[in-house]
Amino acid sequence: MKSMGMPASMVPFGGVVEFFGGLALILGILTPIVAALSTLWMLSTTWFAMSKMKKKYVGGYEIDVTLFLAALALALLGSGIYSIDHLLGI
Repeated sequence: MKSMGMPASMVPFGGVVEFFGGLALILGILTPIVAALSTLWMLSTTWFAMSKMKKKYVGGYEIDVTLFLAALALALLGSGIYSIDHLLGI
């Protein structure tokens, strides 16, 4: 990723957000916080795909925008009744 122009500090953040954030969203643990971090990550990948890559390596950024909107909806709406957050009363 560094050879494509992405800062080295963003790569570990993306790995943590995508792996542990995905697990947290599946289980429903701290959903608004994790979804907000995922929203920031999708916003940065969309900007990266549009500005740095100049569509040379990617067919489009529609999936990034879709995931950004889904994460934003989760951040605003929170988790549902079948989540650990709901069971703990958070």
